[in-house]
Amino acid sequence: MRFLPRFLFCFLILFSVSNVSAQEYKFSLFDQNRTYYNPAFAGMERGLVHSNFIYRRQWLNFPGEFSTKHCNADWKGYSSSGFGVFMISDVEGESLLTTNSFGGQYSWRGRIDKYSDTFFQLGLSASYNEKKINTSKLTFSDQLDEIYGDIYGTSFVVDQDTRNYIDFSVGALVHFRNGGIFGNTMTHIIGFALHHFTRPNISFQGQTERVPMKFTLHAQSKYTTKVYSLNRQNKFSINPWLLYQKSGESITSSTAANNLYVGVDFDSDPLLIGFAYKSHLQQGSSSNSNSLSFKFGTTIYTQNEYVVYRAFYAYDLGINNYTKYTRNSHEIGISANISFKKRYKCINRF
Repeated sequence: MRFLPRFLFCFLILFSVSNVSAQEYKFSLFDQNRTYYNPAFAGMERGLVHSNFIYRRQWLNFPGEFSTKHCNADWKGYSSSGFGVFMISDVEGESLLTTNSFGGQYSWRGRIDKYSDTFFQLGLSASYNEKKINTSKLTFSDQLDEIYGDIYGTSFVVDQDTRNYIDFSVGALVHFRNGGIFGNTMTHIIGFALHHFTRPNISFQGQTERVPMKFTLHAQSKYTTKVYSLNRQNKFSINPWLLYQKSGESITSSTAANNLYVGVDFDSDPLLIGFAYKSHLQQGSSSNSNSLSFKFGTTIYTQNEYVVYRAFYAYDLGINNYTKYTRNSHEIGISANISFKKRYKCINRF
């Protein structure tokens, strides 16, 4: 029964051309892609360069490749400004639809209360994007003969096979600490972002097809216990987090798509494990795709501890009927954190 996977494959390709909400990348490693979700995350730790490389592969049952690569780095000196750069490369099908993005981010920090480490950050992201389509690898219905198969040329011709555009996003977040259970410290970050607010046009056929706006709301906490982690130096921590996204012609549209991720990470340095529930619901539709995500990570310290590496792997297990045709997703991440001056004893995720 190879017909159904191929049918779904063609449907998804055509859907991604006509409805650009399909270009929204959905990563499982939230903390390693946090500047993608909110540019206000750029430069969260003073005196530290935070860099990541992420590779995501999904829909393994379909012909071709559906993969996304995301490289990002951000840093903050000892001023109020933070900076970030990123690159995203996405492939859909047998190079039928490819997207490459290059951009930068800027954030500004305002201090609210020094003793509780309460501050806010405002962020701006700008990117240059190139989207390409290769119709030579597609077969359309007007090319087919009932007896001899694919023998005709197609009347479907795009006006341009490459579309270039500039895109912008803005965001804000608040960071604060308080005393938790048994007097332990709790750290919190709450923020939101608005993506594609200029609505660039990406149509290949000379029409107007604008990128849908996307609203992101996120919240995460870090509860540091008094129990030592596996390395007997740092403390074991529990890190719950939530990510909600809504995208459509407007963020109040009745046909907007909703994405909800709820997860928790357990950090016992040098090991980390995490679990998350992911749900995608198109408003006005009964189709709701759900999955469970499992994350594993480890930390590698260098001898002088100025550089700390972390490696991650995430596996998404689909819990819907359609996933027997798409199969599940894999995501690999590698992080490098470089301290400017001070010896880097542990990773400050917040």
